[in-house]
Amino acid sequence: MLLFIRIFLVLYGLIAAATGFMGATAKYNSAATDPMTDNNHRYVAAIWMATSLAFFYVAWNPSETALFRFLMVAVFIGGLVRAAALVNYPATPFLIFLILIELIPTALMLWFQAKLLNSGSL
Repeated sequence: MLLFIRIFLVLYGLIAAATGFMGATAKYNSAATDPMTDNNHRYVAAIWMATSLAFFYVAWNPSETALFRFLMVAVFIGGLVRAAALVNYPATPFLIFLILIELIPTALMLWFQAKLLNSGSL
């Protein structure tokens, strides 16, 4: 269980670092978006990129329960919002994959971490 938690925390950290960097450094396209929307996107991308540090920290310190739970709930809510947004456009296999990777592992990890804490293994 602990290995599963650590693998997914590192995976989420790598995803956050890569996608956050890509969003923060994307080329501005004035035909596609206005300056305020672009600025907000870059801000959120930078916060997401910085969140990768928290994922890596908790991967090596899984007993950090408050931070761990915050990260799992945040990713889970992101998956719920992504799923709710499907009313606006058709679901693609990639979007379904993203939703599933945000909903299923986070719920499992919360459960696994609670079991490990209760058993005294963390």
